[in-house]
Amino acid sequence: MSESNVIGFLRDLAQRPDLVDRLKDKSKDEVIAAAAAAGQPFTAQEFNALIWELEARLAGERGEEFNERFPLWSLLWGRYYLEFLVFDLVPSLDETGLLVGLEHKQ
Repeated sequence: MSESNVIGFLRDLAQRPDLVDRLKDKSKDEVIAAAAAAGQPFTAQEFNALIWELEARLAGERGEEFNERFPLWSLLWGRYYLEFLVFDLVPSLDETGLLVGLEHKQ
């Protein structure tokens, strides 16, 4: 299933900062194409739904409101969204255990 591919691709990127650097300013479609080329295909709709849900669940786990002032988004300042996803969001989701079961979901 694409959920596991989204997370798997973001995890793989964490091990490849050079690839994050090459992809960070690319369009979402180009990043999704890179994921497919890496054998982890997913659609923009699947990505959007999963990441939005995970960010909302993370806010709930942290006892914070999920709105335009979600404190984790302050980490975006001066960075690209892909960098935030790879180096901030996924590690935060790991810390809270919110990724358990998603990576092997088919």
